[in-house]
Amino acid sequence: MAAIIFDMDGTIADSFDYVAEFMAEEAGKAPLTEEQKQRLRGLSMIDMARRLGYHWWDGPRLLFKGQRRMRRDIKQLDSFEGIPEIIRKLSAEGHELFVLSTNSSRNIQQFLHDQKINKYFLEIYGGVGIFGKASALKQLLKKQNLAVKQAVYVGDELRDIQAAQSIGMKAVAVSWGFAHRSGLLALRPTAIVDTPDELMRTLEEI
Repeated sequence: MAAIIFDMDGTIADSFDYVAEFMAEEAGKAPLTEEQKQRLRGLSMIDMARRLGYHWWDGPRLLFKGQRRMRRDIKQLDSFEGIPEIIRKLSAEGHELFVLSTNSSRNIQQFLHDQKINKYFLEIYGGVGIFGKASALKQLLKKQNLAVKQAVYVGDELRDIQAAQSIGMKAVAVSWGFAHRSGLLALRPTAIVDTPDELMRTLEEI
């Protein structure tokens, strides 16, 4: 049995298009084309904001406004196909499941409820700062009385993998989220997976 910690956006929730379109609209840009969205994919949230013309001091305002708007639109979002089934199977096998994300706890809880998978997670850790995932992972381990070797973090962004690696935690990268597979692979995570079925097999093995 392991403690499996999931990121939210780009890992469980298929929210890249929503986030990119929101950021472009807030920056006063015309609606993004598919080609423009693909050029943003693979960038960190900070680099995406910079590419759209934001300054570093816009970060807190943008994050707060984005979370508030997503709260309004949360029912428009869906999980990646196959992810709810994987979460149910992992829970049935006895794994302890958590979510740790920069998104707000309220948004995460509502999304998981709408997807009918909220009951499979022991606790939600939301509102984590963009640069604070490593310390938040440490706090989760301490609060849940877990050793780092008992846990794995599943995420789609470079910072997810880097945060886990920085504290010696196993990191599984999913290639269907915000980052490009090549960027994730360059960080040499514990594993990189391309489908939910592959994620299930990998988590059962590590």
